[in-house]
Amino acid sequence: MGSSAALPVALDLRRAAPSRTLTGDLRAVELVTGCEAFMGSHLRGLLARLGEKDSSTGDTRDASRCVPSRSARSSGFAPARLRALAVGGLLHDVGKLSVPDAILKKPGKLEDDEFAVIRRHPELGHELVGRVAAYPDAVRTLVRDHHERLDGSGYPRGLERDEIGLDTRILAVCDVFDALVSERIYRDAWTVDRALALLRTESGSSFDPDCVEALARVAARSGEAPGELPAAA
Repeated sequence: MGSSAALPVALDLRRAAPSRTLTGDLRAVELVTGCEAFMGSHLRGLLARLGEKDSSTGDTRDASRCVPSRSARSSGFAPARLRALAVGGLLHDVGKLSVPDAILKKPGKLEDDEFAVIRRHPELGHELVGRVAAYPDAVRTLVRDHHERLDGSGYPRGLERDEIGLDTRILAVCDVFDALVSERIYRDAWTVDRALALLRTESGSSFDPDCVEALARVAARSGEAPGELPAAA
């Protein structure tokens, strides 16, 4: 899922500035544990259901790859902001619980009316998260807006460049990258190089160029697909 690379990219984007240790020298496992505790048992249950419904999403174990492998450090991204990005990444596709299996698991091309159902999952997730937990707006915004694009071609709101925050831009890039390099019922997984090439082709139009290049640096340092990306230090 998109969260598997989002925090390494967020940290990479801030490398040039003086580093500030997260409160309490928070380590990767502590941040993940904190995110899971913050979600509460209800939402953890929903993510487990999503993992059963769609194996490409909803696995909270991916959170261990979202955060720095040693002491988590950030300049510009405060601890609360990193936690919101992690939780938003974990929950971003929870709205797919409302999508019928016949559409979500369809092996062929979706019809227009079927794709319209898929396009509702960000708003459905936004509503669901709001009903079951008192999350900060930053988390719910990530859930709702992760399919928005800089040129206004995204959904569900058709936001444009100035209306999309950096955290959402990061998650959008990582979500597409993770989707492309993961096997789907309707296609084989892409190579990392092919996925990066597509993102670069749409860099500046659909995707934030800085976020794309930060992801490319994270991938280059690891030499692996995002599902296996070691967290950035």
